[in-house]
Amino acid sequence: MHVTIENYCAATGVCAETTGRRLQAVPYRVPERRGAYRKLFPLAAAAMTLKRREIDAGAVAELGRSARPLNNDLYVEPEALPMAREFADWLPDPAMRARLRAAQNSFTVAVANSRLCTPTIVSNLDPLRDLFALCPQVTRWVLAGGTPPDVDHIGPAFAVTNNSAALSLYTNKMMEAA
Repeated sequence: MHVTIENYCAATGVCAETTGRRLQAVPYRVPERRGAYRKLFPLAAAAMTLKRREIDAGAVAELGRSARPLNNDLYVEPEALPMAREFADWLPDPAMRARLRAAQNSFTVAVANSRLCTPTIVSNLDPLRDLFALCPQVTRWVLAGGTPPDVDHIGPAFAVTNNSAALSLYTNKMMEAA
């Protein structure tokens, strides 16, 4: 899920210059459309830059509702794993934390009950579970509430889609720690 500077401004009520300063250190993408130079910021990273008064005023949910997926893929870059963990730690509302826990627990159960549950995926379940927080449907539900995503349907597909890249990143980190 990604937001634009305009989305951020609308959700918070701050000007574009303030938004630009806040999002300066946030990685962004530029879509490949002719004539449409627009920075797209990951929703989770942009939400973490909100001020407490904006959070209390409902900017998190508004930002979550205005976010759009970059494409229809379930793939999340493995380099986003630290952002996913920071996002889970940052969540300002107990209800948001509860929704994330419910989604991650449902993800684990969905993968375990799936025919796609293989030793390769099981050995990588912890980082995949963390990365699942950045699955577009999950991120939007965690931040904005509403109808929960169909984790039984998307969980196994997410695990397979993200397994090889996340496995190599997770394994490399574990080797460095050892």
